[in-house]
Amino acid sequence: MSRGEHALAEATRAALRCVPTGIAVVTAVHEGKTRGITISAFTSVSLEPPTLLICINRQARSYLYIAQSRRFALNVLAADQREIAERFSGKRRERQFEDLATLPGLGNIPLLAGALAHFDCVVSAEHEIGSHSIFIAEIERAAHRSGEPLGYFDGAFRSFALERVP
Repeated sequence: MSRGEHALAEATRAALRCVPTGIAVVTAVHEGKTRGITISAFTSVSLEPPTLLICINRQARSYLYIAQSRRFALNVLAADQREIAERFSGKRRERQFEDLATLPGLGNIPLLAGALAHFDCVVSAEHEIGSHSIFIAEIERAAHRSGEPLGYFDGAFRSFALERVP
């Protein structure tokens, strides 16, 4: 990477720290093994059909689980689930689900108990961009509960307590 490319990458990283995002854990199963990864790059694509997208680094262990099984669950975390976000952000490589409450999702993919929302998804397309893949997935089942979301802003996890703007 040239000096100019490095400077642009650093400026981009600093600017993106100004963008608040939600936090989710993507869970997947491949050949009977379960993995999860904390992400902040996810969004709705369409309601007809119900579709969302996630972005995953292809160097992450979870990438192969999603790419090969073509299924995943997106678990949008609540403000009190920071420890879960940290657990799946690479701090724990083995036994990620040990002593963690889960619910059964479609395709035997675990859903994280206490999450604000769950989406059971089937991958319909994958696009490679730089170091990441964008997975576009159709939603087969969705559920939610009320509560405050966990967010990420300026390099740290934060509670995104919601208040209505008049």
